[in-house]
Amino acid sequence: MTQHPSLRYSGRIAAFDIARGLAVLGMIAAHVGPEREGIMGWLMAVPDGRSSILFAMLAGVSLAIITGRNVPYTGVEFLQAKIRIFTRAALLLVISGVLALMNDIVALILAYYAVWFILAIPFLRWRPSRLFIAAGLSWVIGPLIAIYLPVFFQKAGMDTMGDASDFILDTMLTGTYVGVIYMGFVLAGLGIGRLDITRRSVPMTLTPIGLSLAIVGYGMAFLLSDSTEESWKYIDDGGYTGAWTDGWQTDGMGPDWYPDVTFPQVTDYLHAEPHSGTILEAIGSGGTAIAIIGILLLGGPFLGKLLYPIGAVGAMSLTAYSTHIVAVWAIPALVFPESMAPLLWHLLATMIVCSLWKFFIGRGPLEWLLYRVSQKSARIIPEPSGNPQLSPPRL
Repeated sequence: MTQHPSLRYSGRIAAFDIARGLAVLGMIAAHVGPEREGIMGWLMAVPDGRSSILFAMLAGVSLAIITGRNVPYTGVEFLQAKIRIFTRAALLLVISGVLALMNDIVALILAYYAVWFILAIPFLRWRPSRLFIAAGLSWVIGPLIAIYLPVFFQKAGMDTMGDASDFILDTMLTGTYVGVIYMGFVLAGLGIGRLDITRRSVPMTLTPIGLSLAIVGYGMAFLLSDSTEESWKYIDDGGYTGAWTDGWQTDGMGPDWYPDVTFPQVTDYLHAEPHSGTILEAIGSGGTAIAIIGILLLGGPFLGKLLYPIGAVGAMSLTAYSTHIVAVWAIPALVFPESMAPLLWHLLATMIVCSLWKFFIGRGPLEWLLYRVSQKSARIIPEPSGNPQLSPPRL
């Protein structure tokens, strides 16, 4: 049953801004900081992986907001929303390309973000329940695809020439942010954005569900994995030690089958390490992201005032993230520092500048660019109703 547009929640949601701000600050902490040892090292490791997953889930929330919140747009409004999404994705690719020229340390997420926007378009009209089911399937099936399909490609001698096809493989299967897994986080966020978050029952439901998923994911990883053995170590070519081998060649003439390329064992992936792409990491980190959003929604506008600096970072997350990449490039002290001081100063400066900008100016500069360009690209001018229709030419 279609809801009336008057039931659509409105205004800027402080909880989403704070969650987005936490994600950006968490990614900064993951990128900048000294060697992690002891209790402080453990605390510093908390944002690893989880921040990007929260960021991806909030990408889905943003898609829901762009396309009508809890009452999806229809007709021309829905078409305009899809055009805005395409335009934002294109701009994100351009911004990511510029930042890549100044970066050889951080795994940039913006190009992946753009791809997720496009891939989510077929799901924009789905009900929240279907979106949550699809997200759960992605968390279970996606890791299996990401682990075994690239190994099958290598075993069969199916390699790329380093052209545009590499971008597709990287964003979907072999990159830092694996699309077949991360799309589950985007769909979960889209489902959350489609709920009527003004109802207290929504965050009251999201919070325990998220916490339960986090306990299941991380709890099973703790019980099943061998903490004394790092079976998931990476090697230089980006693969896993149990799955990939070096030195093989293909002549490009028909299929091959390399017996020395072996498939990994399921037991190698019974852990939830950051960026490991396992089922347990997806469940644990996905549940954590849902719980964070639920808790922040419970806090309501009060948290928006209490955590204004963090919310300001979230309100201009693209600008804050991009500025962070430029800062890492321009300030050598931020690269592998010997103390916590550079990181703390970086976090403090980010929150102060974003707070002042939001208070005195409002929308962040890159956010303004995306908004203006996407609005203009989606502008549809109807033809004057009085103009006669042109008849087709006669043959």
